[in-house]
Amino acid sequence: MLQPHSLSSLMFATLIACAIACNEPSTDVDQPSDAGTTGDIALSDTSSSDADPLDPDTEGPTDAEAPDVHDASPDIHDTECPVTATDGISALLGVAEEGHPLVICGRGFGDLGPTTYFLDDFESGQVGAPLGADATRGAWLDPRGTYVDDAALSGTNALLVADSVETEGRGVGAVLGFPDEQGDFGLTHFDEFFVHWSMRDLGDFPGNDSSPTAFSSDSSAKDVWVMYGSRGDNYDYSCSQGSCNGNDIVLATHTGRGSFKIDGNTTNTSWWLGDYWAFQQWNTLSTYLKINADDPYGAVTGVFEHLTQGQGVYRDTYNEGVLREDLTEIPPLWDRLKFGAWYRGAGDVRRVMDDIYVAVGPGAAARVEVANAANFDEATRVVISPVASWSDGRIEVDLRLADLSSSDSDLYLFVVDAEHRRSAGVLLPR
Repeated sequence: MLQPHSLSSLMFATLIACAIACNEPSTDVDQPSDAGTTGDIALSDTSSSDADPLDPDTEGPTDAEAPDVHDASPDIHDTECPVTATDGISALLGVAEEGHPLVICGRGFGDLGPTTYFLDDFESGQVGAPLGADATRGAWLDPRGTYVDDAALSGTNALLVADSVETEGRGVGAVLGFPDEQGDFGLTHFDEFFVHWSMRDLGDFPGNDSSPTAFSSDSSAKDVWVMYGSRGDNYDYSCSQGSCNGNDIVLATHTGRGSFKIDGNTTNTSWWLGDYWAFQQWNTLSTYLKINADDPYGAVTGVFEHLTQGQGVYRDTYNEGVLREDLTEIPPLWDRLKFGAWYRGAGDVRRVMDDIYVAVGPGAAARVEVANAANFDEATRVVISPVASWSDGRIEVDLRLADLSSSDSDLYLFVVDAEHRRSAGVLLPR
């Protein structure tokens, strides 16, 4: 196993032999094994689109094989990446500290990175004040909710999205969209998105007959609701009001007694999720969904992931239809997301969210992650760093560690490409 190095404020260039592991192909509905495992593996010249998965039985490099750390150019933006003949992460240039620029060198990342993204860790707000429009990166379209500090994850503050007193148990419906004068409703249209967020209950699970450790008996929660237009609840009703709103999908809706489904009122999926929820703990979730523009009513690419303390990673993939063909007059698109969208007003509810990241459009799945395990499927926490530039052999990010900056665990950096394939992890020297 690679050993951590002490860097202080030195720049570093860490050379690592690893390969991109295509553990999550967009058409594979089976549970991947050992996704993102580090190891001393045989290198190949295949591209990231057809590389073989890593051998889970291989051993990691010995201490003698661990890379040295040495000074790099003071300006990493002008520093060229070393040439490599193998796919994967080959070098890291920069300072492994919160907020510092970091260059990830290698090959096989693909030429397409995230083009439109948003990030909010809620650290800029004042406790007790309403959510402001300005986020960590980007801006809210219609900010709603309250900054709170009683159970933050990635810093001091979190966002209160439901409370039995302050919101009468209902959701706040904070809206995120990307303005575009050419778009219907004045927003950017997209048929591909990646959403990452964390949430925790400090009281009852939402809905009737629930408790802090038991699900409700009824449909009770829509945490993140993606839609086209301001209404996702009823197509016929919105048309009767003079504006036919489009397709919607919830990530994921609780339908009662612990059953969860990624679905909507104008969508028609069979995407049911298994047992993954952790009561009274932080649940970190993500969903990637991509409509096939050439066949919008056919199979889609869908990946759901969940992490929490003590459970590792739960993953579910989906490649069936999503949109209803009887609503072909609606464009096969979305244009906004609502957070803390809807909860059934019952029980002593207090739900908070933190660490929200959203990317839409081409390259939405592409991202750089830091996790607290060499094998991503064993991680209990993952943090996404904002991307400054992206190419097949070089990625620049503003390194973000959030709550992991104080972790005693070894941290590992992963690259996920635009097809949602995750590289092998490499030790992040600190």
